[in-house]
Amino acid sequence: HGSYSFLGKTFDGTGEIVKWIVPTSVRGGTRHINFNHCVVVEGDRATSRSDYTTVARDVAGSLKVDNPETVWGSYEDEFHKIDGKWWFKTRLAHVDDEAAVNRVWDFMRKNAAVFLARSEELYK
Repeated sequence: HGSYSFLGKTFDGTGEIVKWIVPTSVRGGTRHINFNHCVVVEGDRATSRSDYTTVARDVAGSLKVDNPETVWGSYEDEFHKIDGKWWFKTRLAHVDDEAAVNRVWDFMRKNAAVFLARSEELYK
């Protein structure tokens, strides 16, 4: 259901969203916190605005507040009710510092690649 727009790209449906997010989130690559939610419900439709912050983790899973930067932004969401359940219709992500976001994503991609390449022997 729905679409997700981030940094000028739109991903439609669960398949596209998962295909985009999984390579960088394979092991919980970030700590993502949503806050300041404001939801308006009108019948079977709703809108929401919220703020978020994201902090990247290193390959060991430790939070790295200082490397790279913490990312701040906001979401604009639309929901619709289908068969009594609420579903995302759209999510538009705004970022406060696009350059910081790109550094975080590069950091997460590298860490995900290292994590996936690790031998199971390391966990015994």
